[in-house]
Amino acid sequence: MSDRRHEWISKRAYAIWEEQGRPYGRDDEHWRQAVAERNALERTKASADGREVLVKFRPKQPRPEMPRQDWVNPSTKVG
Repeated sequence: MSDRRHEWISKRAYAIWEEQGRPYGRDDEHWRQAVAERNALERTKASADGREVLVKFRPKQPRPEMPRQDWVNPSTKVG
């Protein structure tokens, strides 16, 4: 592994650790995520900062639950 690549991965893994609230014992997970992001960055024509790639690897926010379509019966008269 080149020194530049290793340094990038190291800094990214540290940033992931900080973003996730500095959890204990998850360094391997953060390192693997940083390696995956770097590999994706190298496979694409992404910009130098890799923002397109980083967005792809961020955990998705849970979508708010939508009300069911049948919760209202339009034929029911009220009052």
